[in-house]
Amino acid sequence: MILSHKNNPKRFALNMSAAQFTKFYIMHLLQVHQPMISEHFKGKFKALTKNWIPAPSTLLDTLHEMTEEGLLYRKEDYKSHDKKRQKVYWYYLTDQGKEEFDVLKKKYKILFEEQLQVLNQIMKDVYK
Repeated sequence: MILSHKNNPKRFALNMSAAQFTKFYIMHLLQVHQPMISEHFKGKFKALTKNWIPAPSTLLDTLHEMTEEGLLYRKEDYKSHDKKRQKVYWYYLTDQGKEEFDVLKKKYKILFEEQLQVLNQIMKDVYK
């Protein structure tokens, strides 16, 4: 999968779908802090972007697909052991998920650097 904007003239910015970015960032978050529930992911996306979180269907579908692919492990447990009211899925990154993340990190780094150069040039040219 080649992710350069040169290959898809209809896309600008990062040239990746919301689902691709969601999957990538979920893996990053789980590398830093495990386990997490969907609510935690939403908060982290919002903190990162200030105005965007994946659609609930995108987030839940991505978590489900990643679990089916063996990238994540999920465990049903209480959201809070103090209250023991609401059960949720807690997600963990598997060894396979860690390996996949290492591959994606290398692929996406090139893409992010390329787009950063473009955005920096736009800032320089347009917002002198």
